[in-house]
Amino acid sequence: MKIFVSYSFRPENAWVEDYVIPLVRHFGHDVLTGRLLDGGALDDEVRRKIRQCRRVLCFATRATPRFAAGGAVPGSYEPPVWVHDELSMARASDLEAVEYRETLVTYGGAADLHPYRSFDRDKLPDLLLDVAELVSSWPVGPIQIRLSFPDAIQPQMLAAANAGTLQAECTAVEDGQEVNVETVRVHRQGDQLVALFWVKPKPTYSIDVRVQFGAQSLARRGISPVVAEASLSVV
Repeated sequence: MKIFVSYSFRPENAWVEDYVIPLVRHFGHDVLTGRLLDGGALDDEVRRKIRQCRRVLCFATRATPRFAAGGAVPGSYEPPVWVHDELSMARASDLEAVEYRETLVTYGGAADLHPYRSFDRDKLPDLLLDVAELVSSWPVGPIQIRLSFPDAIQPQMLAAANAGTLQAECTAVEDGQEVNVETVRVHRQGDQLVALFWVKPKPTYSIDVRVQFGAQSLARRGISPVVAEASLSVV
């Protein structure tokens, strides 16, 4: 999986490059950042990189201090503007974005309506453990679920997949509880139809698949993420 890591490139934040990025790569993920090597316009290049990714890790660290009137010690800090912008780009693209916010960093607006994880830079081992726990739960790649339909409508399904209009709702279930739900495009591979479901497979998971085709709803419940084959029927 490609993961965009957003952070300030100031020297005091070198721990992101020294520890966080290698840690994310250790779990098999590719990392993109806002460092620009292509010579394009800033917004365009960053948006292009973010669009390539499925998830975003954002580290909102202390940037501009705020002082109370007559105060000598900052009461709070603003995050780097471009980090905030990258986080906003990710959320506007409906990507799963996880914000790690340093203590005393505050900002108003819509950003505070989103959940975040607080961290203390004096306790970086705790932060790295949290990042490791989070990233280790992310799939490195998608499960390829092979789909088949009743013979009478299989040609129509192949045509819809060719046109890019066929979608499947995939739901991972564990102990009767939904773990992850994603609606994905169905791709054609030769005469086979495949749905790419981004979930980390576990032997205890079962997967439900549903396809809406016009007025018809087709489904298959409880397939194995190991076998990853679904023969759908009209429900």
